Amino acid sequence: MKDKNLLIVMLCIVVIVMAVAYAAFTSQLEVNGSASITSTWKVAFDQTGSSCTGDGNTVQITDDLTANLNVKLNNPKDTVTCTIQVKNTGTLDAKLSSIEATPQENDAPITYLVSPSTGDLAARPTLEKTNGTEVITVSITYDDVSEQPQNTTKTITVRANYVQKLSA
Repeated sequence: MKDKNLLIVMLCIVVIVMAVAYAAFTSQLEVNGSASITSTWKVAFDQTGSSCTGDGNTVQITDDLTANLNVKLNNPKDTVTCTIQVKNTGTLDAKLSSIEATPQENDAPITYLVSPSTGDLAARPTLEKTNGTEVITVSITYDDVSEQPQNTTKTITVRANYVQKLSA
């Protein structure tokens, strides 16, 4: 019986020692502080620096990086060139990551060329923060046809995507 009481006391002491050791090695980490971001992202097409050649041909900016090019091609082989100016007024450097042009469906058969092309994007320079500018050019040519369609106006929607230029 004496051995049994001694064993119980020893087990109680071991449990107490383990509890104290656990409490000693356990700590609570408390982090106080705050962080703020003061950078701004503002890359957008600029209506004042955008235009098309020819009378009545227009660039209409519909949101920051989407524009509609409204052109009238009167005769086969007519070409209209539209330039869209892009401005970076934010505080982060930007880089063009993709560009897409989608013509509206109608009877006027056209060929269009967007510059820079998708294959040239990796070589594009950085659009510098605060006042960096660059130009997207779209050349639209009325295909050579033997029969003139009734509707020779065309709208092409141009969308660009810019991403933050990461430091090397």
